[in-house]
Amino acid sequence: MHWTYEKECPPKDAALRQGDILERTDELLTLFNEVHPHFCDEKYRGFLVLTQTCDLVKREQGCSATHITLSVIRSMQDLISDVLRSRFGYLAPGVYVEGKKKYVEQLIERIINQNEQALGLFYLHPDADVGIPVHSVSILRVSIAVRAEEHYNTLANARIGRLEQLFQSRLGWMVGNLYSRVAVRDWKDEAVANEIALMKDLLCFGNRAPIWIGKKTREKCKKAGINIEELSPSDIEGMISRLREPEAKEKVIKRVMELIKNNLPKMPPEKLEKFETHLSNDQKLDAFMKRFEEDEQFESMSCSDLIEPAINFILTI
Repeated sequence: MHWTYEKECPPKDAALRQGDILERTDELLTLFNEVHPHFCDEKYRGFLVLTQTCDLVKREQGCSATHITLSVIRSMQDLISDVLRSRFGYLAPGVYVEGKKKYVEQLIERIINQNEQALGLFYLHPDADVGIPVHSVSILRVSIAVRAEEHYNTLANARIGRLEQLFQSRLGWMVGNLYSRVAVRDWKDEAVANEIALMKDLLCFGNRAPIWIGKKTREKCKKAGINIEELSPSDIEGMISRLREPEAKEKVIKRVMELIKNNLPKMPPEKLEKFETHLSNDQKLDAFMKRFEEDEQFESMSCSDLIEPAINFILTI
């Protein structure tokens, strides 16, 4: 049994708990067919109990919950190739958009560590003994509630496994956080410029603005025995101007802005600045330039070798 599950499935007469895994029994499907046939779809491989354990304790008059909430279980591969295909950059089985690699890796890391709050996905590791034959997730946002008084035993009879106690608690925390979040206004809803200014304030440590140092410049500092933490901000800026080599993306953006200024001299400065910021933050352009940097011939390329294909790409964004 995988360590995220309890070693043994509780007996049929044991009380339900949050984190109980239910299989698709005939009795359970008959119930769903009566109350909501949609949940009989075979894409739902099982169900997970979401109602709090304290409300499921069996007493003489029954449990305190009037309804028991279940979330659906689907395989990760089905989800990636279906409703989440755009988030994963899915193109075909096992084939994805290169530019989304970092984002996808971070998303998968959040899912398997039970930290994917926005999508409300609870990861279930494969273990045939608990009815999870493949990598799966419980979709906490897709749920169904059934009357406890009438169907408690039907759910208990369908139980095939249970989350380990710590993971029961984690599930409870995720469910509570998902449905108890308070909506507040984002800074970006006010103005992008305000959000960017705030980011700079948080990162600058009292300097005029954050200072960004590329990998090549850091390597040159290390070889020269320069300890950046011992330098003043002005000394750091001077050192960067001496040692730093513009990255390919910077060279391209600089040339693009020069072309715009020369050909559109009446363009307002604030629009030019906004467009330059947009290019600097554009993930598609990042991915495009990364292909050049990974090319073995990149070191020998001149700026002119990069400009034309990069500008052509920018025109498609």
